[in-house]
Amino acid sequence: MATVPRHPEFPLSSLSSIRSGTSCLLTAGKKRLPMDQTPDAFAAALSSSDTDRVNRAIDTVEDLSVEKRAALFNDCLERCRECYESNDGYQRQSAVRFIASLYPRLAFRTVGAESPDEALPDGWTLDEAAIHRQQLCEFYLTALVDDDGRVRRTAAKALKQLAVAAELIGADDELQTILTELETMAEDINDEEVKKHVDQAYGNVAFHAEKPGSLLPEGLRGSIE
Repeated sequence: MATVPRHPEFPLSSLSSIRSGTSCLLTAGKKRLPMDQTPDAFAAALSSSDTDRVNRAIDTVEDLSVEKRAALFNDCLERCRECYESNDGYQRQSAVRFIASLYPRLAFRTVGAESPDEALPDGWTLDEAAIHRQQLCEFYLTALVDDDGRVRRTAAKALKQLAVAAELIGADDELQTILTELETMAEDINDEEVKKHVDQAYGNVAFHAEKPGSLLPEGLRGSIE
């Protein structure tokens, strides 16, 4: 095997440094490339179960305007439902995290507005904003009884987000509906770990509905992981 001659003014250590520097530049260049902002691109990231790709997708939608998030919402929710069918718990958790981050919170624009419908962007209506919340609630309630504790905790946090939105816009009926759903769910749950997370969600929503309480026996309260 031939030996590469060493040049006194260009030691091999310099070559190694150049290679390392080139690698860093290439890596940095990849990070600067923007992510495609399409439902299919986001779904591909979520289904990859790759932490970096999932977090990048979530960061991307969090930086979008309300208008862009609203435009993506329906198609992305459908993709998240498909991702949720996976046997991979992390993928299911990622679907919940992503759609919670994408949620455009259209109704927030109406707070304090003299004409709520006119305060919404791009021709959206109050009814459509309410449908978003209803669809998210149904998705989160499903995730709240998932076999994976990571998914349940994420769903409980996401339900709190909906409760905050409902309280802010004065949608007391929505808060009461969520509480009723949680009460009904709790009656059919035998797994104590699942029941703890349902109770956590109930407490979060009840706080914003000004109806503090718990669905658990006293001995189990406060033991949520």
